Amino acid sequence: MKTHENRALFSKAVLKVTTCLFLAAGASVSPAFAFPEMTETMGTEVVQQQTVTITGVVKDKEGEPVIGANVLEKGTSNGVITNVDGEYVLKVKDSKSVLVISYIGYKTQEVVVGTHRKINITLQDDTELLDEVVVIGYGTQKKGDVTSAVASVKPEDFSVGNFNNAGDLIKGKVAGLTITRPSGDPGAGTEISLRGIVSVSGNTTPLVLVDGVPGSLNSVPPENIASIDVLKDASAAAIYGTRGAAGVILITSKTGLREQPATATYAGYVSWSNWAKRADFMDAQDIRDGKTNFNDLGYDTDWLDAVSRTAITQNHSFSLTGGSSSTSYYGNVTYRKAEGVMKKTGNEDLSMSFDMSHWMLNDMLKVNLNLVADSYKYEVNDATAIYRQAVIRNPTAPIWDEDGSYNEGSLLQYWNPVSMQNEQTGEAKSQEIRMTGNITFEPIKGWQTNLMLASHRSQSKNGNYYTGKESVNGINGKGSLSGSASLGDASNRSDYLELTSKYANTFKGLHRFEGLVGYSWSKNSYESASMWNGNFPTDYYGYYNIGSGTKLTDGNASMSSYKEESKLIGWFGRVSYGYGNRYNVLASVRYEGSSKFGNNHKWGAFPSVSLGWNIMNEKFMSSAHKWLDNLKLRVGYGITGVIPGNAYQSLLRYTYSGGNYYRNGKWQQGLKAVSNSNPDLKWEKANELNIGLDWAVLGERLSGSIDYYYKRTSDMLFDYAVPSPPNLYTSTYANVGKMRNSGIEILINAVPVRTRDFEWSTSLTLQHNNNKLVSLSNDLYQTDNILWMQGVSDPVTQITHKVEVGQSFGRIYGLKAVGVSESTGLFLIENPHTGECAEFYQEMRDDRDEWYQYLGNGIPKVTIGWNNTFTYKKFDLSLQCNGQFGFKIINNQRVFYENNAHAYNRLKSAAEAIGGIRPLSSQQSQVATSYHIEDGDYFKLSNLTLGYTFDFRESKYVKNIRLYGSVYNVFTITKYKGLDPELGSDNFWTAGVDDRDKYPTVRSFTVGLNVTF
Repeated sequence: MKTHENRALFSKAVLKVTTCLFLAAGASVSPAFAFPEMTETMGTEVVQQQTVTITGVVKDKEGEPVIGANVLEKGTSNGVITNVDGEYVLKVKDSKSVLVISYIGYKTQEVVVGTHRKINITLQDDTELLDEVVVIGYGTQKKGDVTSAVASVKPEDFSVGNFNNAGDLIKGKVAGLTITRPSGDPGAGTEISLRGIVSVSGNTTPLVLVDGVPGSLNSVPPENIASIDVLKDASAAAIYGTRGAAGVILITSKTGLREQPATATYAGYVSWSNWAKRADFMDAQDIRDGKTNFNDLGYDTDWLDAVSRTAITQNHSFSLTGGSSSTSYYGNVTYRKAEGVMKKTGNEDLSMSFDMSHWMLNDMLKVNLNLVADSYKYEVNDATAIYRQAVIRNPTAPIWDEDGSYNEGSLLQYWNPVSMQNEQTGEAKSQEIRMTGNITFEPIKGWQTNLMLASHRSQSKNGNYYTGKESVNGINGKGSLSGSASLGDASNRSDYLELTSKYANTFKGLHRFEGLVGYSWSKNSYESASMWNGNFPTDYYGYYNIGSGTKLTDGNASMSSYKEESKLIGWFGRVSYGYGNRYNVLASVRYEGSSKFGNNHKWGAFPSVSLGWNIMNEKFMSSAHKWLDNLKLRVGYGITGVIPGNAYQSLLRYTYSGGNYYRNGKWQQGLKAVSNSNPDLKWEKANELNIGLDWAVLGERLSGSIDYYYKRTSDMLFDYAVPSPPNLYTSTYANVGKMRNSGIEILINAVPVRTRDFEWSTSLTLQHNNNKLVSLSNDLYQTDNILWMQGVSDPVTQITHKVEVGQSFGRIYGLKAVGVSESTGLFLIENPHTGECAEFYQEMRDDRDEWYQYLGNGIPKVTIGWNNTFTYKKFDLSLQCNGQFGFKIINNQRVFYENNAHAYNRLKSAAEAIGGIRPLSSQQSQVATSYHIEDGDYFKLSNLTLGYTFDFRESKYVKNIRLYGSVYNVFTITKYKGLDPELGSDNFWTAGVDDRDKYPTVRSFTVGLNVTF
């Protein structure tokens, strides 16, 4: 498909010139004359050990000699490079040796020496880039035939470290996919978004399918994942209908292979974590220096240190795989125990999976069974509230009073964080099992019918208990309780059936055809119950004797239960056609119905079409084959949807909480409406156009893609205020709004350096997204064109964001502080209409028309990922970087703790002079201004891993061992003064708000071991 004439001519010229120079100098040149690397490996000691001499010629498929090809004795550093005529001479250990022949742009080949003494090799073009198989909806495609925006990440490209979530494995590796881990809580996981904001009230995260069954990024341990494929545009995701508007992430778990010897693998690591950064609050010396109004109580207490620790995580995974001519199997057990840096936070997880396939009837029939079971336990602890109390506590106060009781205090919402931590016990437990069975029948080659039956069931239980009368629970407004307990449980069951039949064939070597039809059915049921009671005679039982509390007999205990069910049914089909290696077309449609929709709109159609043109393979491009390896244009268009979340939002619903009424001499419970009926409720509809270009040059040493997309979302779901009466409820959930998203994504892959011993590969992703709220109202349902959102919480409680029709999301509005008054120490606020300044007064906070102005946007304009891998012999080093640029952050920690008016501890910066004039006065009430809004730009080295692989090819017991060390959250380059500028991506209404009470991010150090037996 491609030639290497330029490279060959260049290499031949260099070698001929060098040879002539050596001859002119009177030197002798062996047939295996090569570059300096080869010369170093041909030392005297090595030559003396070699007993078999092999000669030969390396050519390409056209019969031309390949100059500079590597010929290596496998498992050693003994090798040579072919000369100007493609010839080589190599002495190897014995006849059992294996030759490895490689050259850029060609497939690597291995040959056993045996009785041969002359081995000629014909290299084949390496079309791995185009032949790589990627997973798409209900099937696979060769990458060269893909016409949509699809990204595929394989295990060799996964990040390595202390990860419990599939999102961490591909962070920064897929253009358009934003993955953040904004919390250090070991149970928090990652937040993901694809191509910006897709809905204002529907599901905004991509659909995650694990082996074709809906799941989550936590469904499979990272060690069990074989590949992660991301369907980014609507032409790829439309086959999933109402669930595809936010994109689709396809996780394929590992399976066994036929004719594979039994192989066992152990992977384990231990990790140590601590705070990546600590906020700089005033310490005991600052109190004694009079920088705050705390009294000096004579102690020196590090409150944050008292409630935190160095957290240890251990992860162990054991796998067994193999197969015969008719059966393959794969089994795995993974155990993970992760402590949180905040004491009494952490989780424990035991996951087991088994996959087996059996072929019969001369391979016409295949049966597959996959079982996954998981047991998870998480410590329940209000870590964010404890963190808040730890940083605001007087550092000169003791943890315990002289009588051994906790030192509390009399200030409002001012509690001892150690007592909060110790007086609460509880845990959340869950058990899940996912069963999947596939029966595949292929009576004739190319025609394959598959029946999939699956069931996903989960049970969870949450219990919480606060001890004693001195507990925070008592101070918190529920009275002097002698213990309080809550208990809840939930169960979820999802059943799936999918029947697909597809046919694929190639005619006359030019026409490739594949057709797919299918039927999908799923049912989901969820139920839960919860209860609360207080005033227990003893703390001994915790929440396991919840009926013994007196609040039950007083009539003040509470209980609740709930259940919902929903069904989703779809018919779908897809046709793909390819002509030669030049033109490809793919068209699909899904006709889908859901019980969540209103009676007038139970069904909807979701079509798509995409085209691909392999320009590289046109005749007029033949002259470019010397340097160009791939050039493909893609164009796709599709319609996807967003389904309502609640199962009954189209119905008129009641609850028994409407107060009591008197009837027939009795008081009875009254019904109250909680939603209006809407028979027109349906799916959000997203129309998306995607234009992409894939390219590769220089033997695929440099490759990449660029995509532009334009998405229009209509019939957006939103809750609208309606008059009551005539409506029974004051709001109705309806499809009204419109939104627009557009953006560009760039991926660049490169191998800047590749020698026999050293290689550097790098990849860069960049993404930019624009969003615009087009409308929120129509003739029937109307709301204000401007919605104000609160971004700063209690006790400041301030509006900070304006969502406005015709504008983008994330726009921050507020008071612009231009300095501080030298005489009063109050903020000087600029009037946006006159440009004049005035000292802050309380009414400014609420007079938005007069004093508020635009202060920036909290949504990043550009997000990047940069990944580098270096290999030197058996060492490997990987660096995973990410960054976001062009956005603002409201530093809520500074809003609260740089204020000198409150009675709690403060940041040291509260004592600093603003603008060199003076600190804020204690008369300055708490308020968020532009002074607390900072540039959020950052560049972060998220993960660094250094490993070494030991080769045990000659061993009968161990094949290889890999040791590695990894650091997560290595460093961050930023001007942001807060703890971490990497914020979550799930709250676009108030984007750019850094919460003061979030569980801070951590830095982890990991040591790991992988062994293959």
